[in-house]
Order: sequence, then structure tokens, then C-alpha cells
Amino acid sequence: MARPLDVNVVVPPPLRPLFEGRREVSLGVPGNAGLGDVLETLLSLYPRLRQHLAGDRPATGGSYVHLALDSHALEELALGGTGLSTGRRLHLFLLSRPPPSSPSGA
Repeated sequence: MARPLDVNVVVPPPLRPLFEGRREVSLGVPGNAGLGDVLETLLSLYPRLRQHLAGDRPATGGSYVHLALDSHALEELALGGTGLSTGRRLHLFLLSRPPPSSPSGA
């Protein structure tokens, strides 16, 4: 059985109100957890974050959350790993979507 992991998520200033003002949150996740599990844990602990998920709908402007990894995590993912290890720092970003464009010729 895989040992549990402690993963840290860095929260940018615009998202801190959703995280009770925290700059960083520590999550305990199962040892075999992947990035989807980290995101699900964040959403269960901080449900207001869901309003910033991009989803499958067409972009309509506004902002969305991006979860970024460091280069070591990306290398591990490329080799078929989870990209997670104890002490790993993940970074949340709040990115802006461009406003919807008007149809050509309008």
C-alpha cells in the first residue's frame, strides 16, 4: 500500500478569499493519488473554487483556474508517474479568458 502524500498548493492573491485567506494549503492525499485527486480534494474542501473551473462549455470571457506543476513533476508525468510526491508544491493561477469574439463581417 502506498504511503499517504502531503502536497502543498500555493494560492494566488485573487483566489485567497475562496481559501479563507490562506496563501498555501496542505493536502493529505493517498500515495497513489494523481492530479485529478488533488483537484477533487480542493473542490471538496473549498467548493467555491468550482466557479472558476473552465469546464467543457465554450469560453465566454471571465477567468478560470490553472493548476501548474514544476519541471520535476512534469518529467515524472511524462514517464507514466503521478507527478506527485510528499512536499511537492503545486501552483494555482487565475487566468483571464479573452472575451467572445464577434462573428466575422459583423
